[in-house]
Amino acid sequence: MNWKTVFNPFERFNEKQLLLTGILAVILSIATGYWTGTTFTSIYKISDAENASFKIIAITTLLSFMAAIAILFILGKILNNKTRIIDIINTVLISQLVLILFQCIGKMPYIRLAGKNLIKYESAPSGTFPFTDFLIMISMTCFSIITLVYSITLFYNGFKTATNIKKWQHIVLFCIVSLVSILACQIVINKII
Repeated sequence: MNWKTVFNPFERFNEKQLLLTGILAVILSIATGYWTGTTFTSIYKISDAENASFKIIAITTLLSFMAAIAILFILGKILNNKTRIIDIINTVLISQLVLILFQCIGKMPYIRLAGKNLIKYESAPSGTFPFTDFLIMISMTCFSIITLVYSITLFYNGFKTATNIKKWQHIVLFCIVSLVSILACQIVINKII
């Protein structure tokens, strides 16, 4: 396996393998969401859903993924009539796989404690600076940025592979449509939970 495979598994693995992995990712994200009290309110947005039922977490997560799939499929068909739905489904689901880690991070007590300690120190700076807590928070920030960039890279590469886009205008349109759909999905789904 080389770096190209890591950043664009859509060219290396067949659509059935990717779909199976994507379905497992959805099941895992719903189960993790129920455990952590979080749910996907759109792709790239995980919200707290404390005391929410398993049903609500499953519905909101599935709706966010289905909305992204529908919008990207329509855009893909506009850009290339040969775009297949399975490729778009794989793009969305595989790109969200690594974000399940974000759901687990909030459940780690030492990370929450580190954040509270830094906030407490910031509001009343007395005593020694909580350097260990600061390092924990900086490390988590770096980890989060790297994970998010990787997920967005998978999202873009999957769509590019599915639609065979090459023109810069198509890439800009993909970015704009993705951003608008993410924001719209958040607004709609936040009203549900």
